[in-house]
Amino acid sequence: MTGKNPLWAPSVPTLVLAVTKLNPDRPGANPYAYYDLGQAVAHLTVQASALGLYVHQMGGFDHDKARQLFEIPEGYELMTIVAIGYAGSLHELPDELRERESAPRTRKSLTDFVFEEHWNQPLAVSAATSA
Repeated sequence: MTGKNPLWAPSVPTLVLAVTKLNPDRPGANPYAYYDLGQAVAHLTVQASALGLYVHQMGGFDHDKARQLFEIPEGYELMTIVAIGYAGSLHELPDELRERESAPRTRKSLTDFVFEEHWNQPLAVSAATSA
């Protein structure tokens, strides 16, 4: 794993490597492979949440090492590692991660990425629907 992931990921009980199958013989055969994998991981996330589990997706990992370790043949693309487990204690995290996890979270406004009629024309959003 890369970035900050090696600091916390070793304590996660379950790591899932999400892989999609490409079709090099017929490249247009499954143009929705990435979408399908995203939907599978999204539903896994919803189900895990319903069971009281936490999910965190990571793109920061050594794709070549994972391919070799799990003997994944060519024609398959490694997309993400999904960490699944129960929330740990903030006190167990290294200082820099504890600060990041304790910091207030902000989200983009819907008008930054939801458009109407034309690309980049923000959807008229009322205060009631943007909360």
